Amino acid sequence: LGLKMGIDGIVSMVDEFDLNKRTGIDLPNEVVSWTPSREFKRRMQPRDPEWRDIDTVYASFGQVYDIITPISLIRTISAVSMGGRMFIPHLLKEVPAYGDKPAVTFQPLDSSRPNPKVLPIPEDIHHTVVEGMWSVVNAGGTGARIAMAGFDIAGKTGTAQVVGLGKDTGKNKDHSWFVSYAPAYKPEIAMVALIENSGFGGSHAAPAIR
Repeated sequence: LGLKMGIDGIVSMVDEFDLNKRTGIDLPNEVVSWTPSREFKRRMQPRDPEWRDIDTVYASFGQVYDIITPISLIRTISAVSMGGRMFIPHLLKEVPAYGDKPAVTFQPLDSSRPNPKVLPIPEDIHHTVVEGMWSVVNAGGTGARIAMAGFDIAGKTGTAQVVGLGKDTGKNKDHSWFVSYAPAYKPEIAMVALIENSGFGGSHAAPAIR
């Protein structure tokens, strides 16, 4: 987290959060996310393959190509909520003992990694991010319409552009995203919503999460 600004710093942090790796969820053929890098641009824009400083700026706030799976995103947001503890997700954690049947505990497909993986997120940075995500919902941010009295939701809206401006209608309309966890300062649950071709994250995905 003390890395020099630049695409190499972004790529290193992406790697730290395992964003471009399989999460280890107990499903076969898991699709892997792919976020901006020099190699990414060479593949996506072969006519303009050189990475420039402006590409780093765009990459820092999601204004270039991103291929993100919902499960990798919710794993990341869960880790943020817990100060850097990244758990391998499960569809089913265990079946308790019943009758003469013993309890069954399910193991991740990849058991070679620590679970949880602990990221060294400094306390002040963690606090700043949590405050920001709380403010998205509770202090006039883009998720303000889903605020709930007595239940602090922390979240981040997202609107994923499918095509260029002026063409974003019908099947090419933007995708609506919302990632969240709650309660903001004592997390128990994390959720992600992706609603395809529906528009702004604050207008569709966030209310669905609520």
